[in-house]
Amino acid sequence: MAEGSEILDTYQKEYDTLHESLLRKIEAMGAASGEQKKLLYNQAERELEEADEIVSQMEVELSSLAQAQRMRLAPRVRSHKEDIKSLRQSMQKHASDRDQLLGRPGSHVVDFEISSMDQRSRLLNGTERLQDGSRRLEGVQRLALETESIGIQTLEDLNRQREQILRTQDTLSTADTWVSKSQGVLRGMQRR
Repeated sequence: MAEGSEILDTYQKEYDTLHESLLRKIEAMGAASGEQKKLLYNQAERELEEADEIVSQMEVELSSLAQAQRMRLAPRVRSHKEDIKSLRQSMQKHASDRDQLLGRPGSHVVDFEISSMDQRSRLLNGTERLQDGSRRLEGVQRLALETESIGIQTLEDLNRQREQILRTQDTLSTADTWVSKSQGVLRGMQRR
């Protein structure tokens, strides 16, 4: 997303990566069967949720941009929403056989293991994203503190320069007074 915000660029890269991964998984679902198909479906469903979340974050970021940028970038975000909808429909076509998705009788243990693996994977993903966000916040906080320090130093320099200008002005005023008195004395001496 040229000329957008850096955050939108980051979201765009994350979305592109997820989109490619989803396309591969959905394609693989067509050739897979049984447990493999169910596993691919669960992974694709999780990635779809994540892609949907990224697009939502892009919308939030988009609302903070200037009107011209927003008008230019909004169609791309809408297109991503349509892509997600299309991918979800494509996934449903490949997963139309309910028995393959839900498993055969007696496969509840496998379902539980897959479910807990999915939950664990989502938790790890969430934790990683939180840590990444924390690192970004720390960087921003560090930058804000540095900026504040530079601002304080600049204000101190400006204050010193102001005081120096005032002293110079006083000195010039005093010198001007003495020059005026000297001129008066010289005029008086010339008259005599």
